[in-house]
Amino acid sequence: MDKVFKVGVFGLASNEQNTLGSIFKLAASRPRQYVMVQPQERATAEIILVDADDNNAVNEWRSFSVHHSQIPTIKVVKIAPAETGEEVYLRRPLTLKRVLEILDKVTIEAHKYVPELVVGGEGELNEESVAALQGAAQSAQQTSRSGIKALVVDDSLPVRKSMEIQLGLFGMDMDFAETGEEALEFTQKNVYDIIFLDVMLPGIDGYKVCKEVKSHKLSKSTPVVMLTAKGKSFDKLRGTMAGATVYLTKPVEQEKLKEVIKQILPSLAQA
Repeated sequence: MDKVFKVGVFGLASNEQNTLGSIFKLAASRPRQYVMVQPQERATAEIILVDADDNNAVNEWRSFSVHHSQIPTIKVVKIAPAETGEEVYLRRPLTLKRVLEILDKVTIEAHKYVPELVVGGEGELNEESVAALQGAAQSAQQTSRSGIKALVVDDSLPVRKSMEIQLGLFGMDMDFAETGEEALEFTQKNVYDIIFLDVMLPGIDGYKVCKEVKSHKLSKSTPVVMLTAKGKSFDKLRGTMAGATVYLTKPVEQEKLKEVIKQILPSLAQA
């Protein structure tokens, strides 16, 4: 699922703005796309670029940020400080590689946008996609904890790794089970805010696990999201009858999974 991110700019010489425009055009075929907005439309931007070497631009941005502090900001500089803290810097000169790397980093960390993150997907990833997933994994590890705990039940290591990144971006703590029996052991000892459950499992299948989960006093009210390759109407009906809150057919794109998570856990709606 491609997305176009609006970029607002404070300062930057006309030649640098032209360079940005050219870079954005060259990146038009990527999952992440970018477009500059007019100065009067900067309040609608999802990312802000500010020329930190231009005092006038910085002052204008500071006045703007009083009412729009939620928009992530990238500071464009000739020399970035050794210690950046939580601030994000883009070094001059503006090259295609630098610009896209920094913008992609912000879309992952601030907007949780990782289209390369497909749960249950197959096929080889290109170099750019691998880099994006590595960046997402790093961001997930650094995300502050949300206090939400999830159980992921799937015998596929790639699926568990994908879910670890996805849920980590929301600051969740996670337990992982590879079998239905192991999942039931977890639910009998722990209280979870959400459970992600595969249907095709070694031993007890996901439908039976879901029924057991819903019959146990510690987990009967826990939302269960079924993630499975079995996508027929009858399979979805079985999942609903077993007590599943949502039934998703693999491969599940990151944006769809993110949408479901936010619906089930409203406290994450602003994440």
